[in-house]
Amino acid sequence: MRRFLVWFLGCALAGSGAPAVASALEPYVGADIGMTEPLNGNFRGHVDVGFLVSPYVGGELHPNVAFQASPTFYFFSQSGSFPGMPGQGRQETTMVAISGGPRFQLPMESQLGTFVPFIYGSGGYYAGTSGRLSQSAPGWFGGGGVDYRLSDRFSLGGFVRYEYALMGPRPKDLGPLQVPEERFSEDIRWLSYGFSLRYVFTAPEEAPPAAPPPSAPLASEPAPVLPPPSKRKVVLRSVHFEFDQDRIQPEARPVLDEAYGILRDEPEIHVRAEGHTDAIGTEEYNLRLGERRARAVRQYLVSKGIAPERIQTVSFGESRPVATNDTPEGRAQNRRVELHVVE
Repeated sequence: MRRFLVWFLGCALAGSGAPAVASALEPYVGADIGMTEPLNGNFRGHVDVGFLVSPYVGGELHPNVAFQASPTFYFFSQSGSFPGMPGQGRQETTMVAISGGPRFQLPMESQLGTFVPFIYGSGGYYAGTSGRLSQSAPGWFGGGGVDYRLSDRFSLGGFVRYEYALMGPRPKDLGPLQVPEERFSEDIRWLSYGFSLRYVFTAPEEAPPAAPPPSAPLASEPAPVLPPPSKRKVVLRSVHFEFDQDRIQPEARPVLDEAYGILRDEPEIHVRAEGHTDAIGTEEYNLRLGERRARAVRQYLVSKGIAPERIQTVSFGESRPVATNDTPEGRAQNRRVELHVVE
């Protein structure tokens, strides 16, 4: 299990090439809904299998890294009564937790669509509100699951998580006969599992900086003479991207540095960055993804010193593939930005 966690975290962080934060936070909401059952004997002696509802909010700091927080409501059914505890066996047991923690995910494409295996953990405070739990104490959970993307925003999946709270089951009223303290001294542990729903809000795109208005020449000055257009052929190569990402890869930097050199030496030409994607996902999502990729290329060249007004951006999404979308190799070729000289 430890080797799997190390491998998964390594893939999730290295899959992006570096632990960089995404250019825009992707907020999301969702809920875990399912069953929960006690694990240790002490807890099982007080409650039976129950269910939980855990709505959450979070934000993707990176396609592979997110942080989320949630309240969780637990409802356990009764498990009989104990001597000296009259009436306790007739009560339902409920508990509320407030917690937050990281989530690591690794999107994987297939012929059936996009699957997103994930692991997550959370720490917080647990409070018994009725029945066999009347204490409050810190607690945590760790688990994982798999989401399936129904669209670019909606996901449906399953989860399982191991939970632990630093408190024992103790009713408020022990009755006229005292029950031995060891019946309540063991911390409670339980397992939760079920299905999850998730909705991702697409972060707003940042508008490119407005070009400064051209300064009008003074009346006494002659109009500036523009250099003649370049007569040599300009060749600009394409750059490629990882699945569902808009971050410039290390191997793409030499290609863009070459384009920067051409634009620096040919100040009269303008270019258009055309963003493209593979066919995984909806057309609407891929159009936005293609635009983000084109803007990433534009921003890279602007950061080198090229004037923003010399670079246009446009997205064609999945509509102009250069290879088949039926194989991973073909889809990798389609995830690209092409640079074209504007006539």
